[in-house]
Amino acid sequence: MQTEEIQKILAVFGLTFQKVTAFYDTSHSENDKRLNYILDDRYVLKLHSAGSIWEERLQEINRLIERYRSIGVYCPRMIPTVSGALSCQYELNGQQCSCFLEEFAIYPVCERDDQIERKEVIAHLGSLAERYSGVDLSQTYDMWSLFELSPLDAQEGIDEKQANANLLIDHLTQAGLPSLAANVAAFNERLRKEIQKNFRKLPRCVYQGDLNCTNYLQKDNHFAGLIDFNLSGTDVNVNEFVNETNWFASTEEFDKMSVSEILSHMDAKQSEYLNVILANYSLNPLEKEMLPYFKGICDLFQYPNVCRIIKWLQDDARKEKAVKLIEGILQKI
Repeated sequence: MQTEEIQKILAVFGLTFQKVTAFYDTSHSENDKRLNYILDDRYVLKLHSAGSIWEERLQEINRLIERYRSIGVYCPRMIPTVSGALSCQYELNGQQCSCFLEEFAIYPVCERDDQIERKEVIAHLGSLAERYSGVDLSQTYDMWSLFELSPLDAQEGIDEKQANANLLIDHLTQAGLPSLAANVAAFNERLRKEIQKNFRKLPRCVYQGDLNCTNYLQKDNHFAGLIDFNLSGTDVNVNEFVNETNWFASTEEFDKMSVSEILSHMDAKQSEYLNVILANYSLNPLEKEMLPYFKGICDLFQYPNVCRIIKWLQDDARKEKAVKLIEGILQKI
């Protein structure tokens, strides 16, 4: 966009700027444009194709940002228009876009996964759930949600974990392991049935929903805050907790460790991380009962885990061990 176009949009927010200090194009496709203009290192102007973001959704995100700030997690604030709305419409190259404005983050984005201790990143989840469970729940579900579909899941008509389960089952079948494929399908169905019995009774909260290194801020290699609430939404607390604390072997670890060591480390590492969250949140009896079922689904069907298992199954030198790992996870619950 030309400077004059940006000035025209910023006038709707009652602001002016001197120069574009950076530009990022994070578009998903030609029909899903996502343009980000850093202005004077003070504001971030975002233009999204109409339909990918809308006023009500921005209002949900804005309330969640303030909720995070209330528990001491820094998040850049959204800046309202002069009329009090959080967005305005603009036609760019013949395409209608929703425009919204955020503060420019006072801390830099984390550069890699191991830059910050994971415990620092997840510690706030317990505080958030303790204070805001059941409060002003979002109509949008976050990307981890089971049964209730996030915006990313809506096109497929199934939640992400079910899609991942289908992917693994299909690959096992194609790899000449139909019996194991049937056992994996039965495992998934059994755990889901147990969860569904009490699903509506489980406490839930609204979460940022995507705690990867590109979405958190750092100061001196310590966790300093969050950005990017595009995947935020309501989720069952225990589901959120197990997804954000799941540990799975890298290929290097898979080669070095025995199957029993991997299984043991999965449980030990997750317990270590969960204890950080549960220092500020108390599970009720039903949550304690249901947590192993959510964990079982997460252990086998979290997307990176499925991708690694499929990769190992395709390697003749690793296939037998990968099969034993799947069987070990199936036997855990």
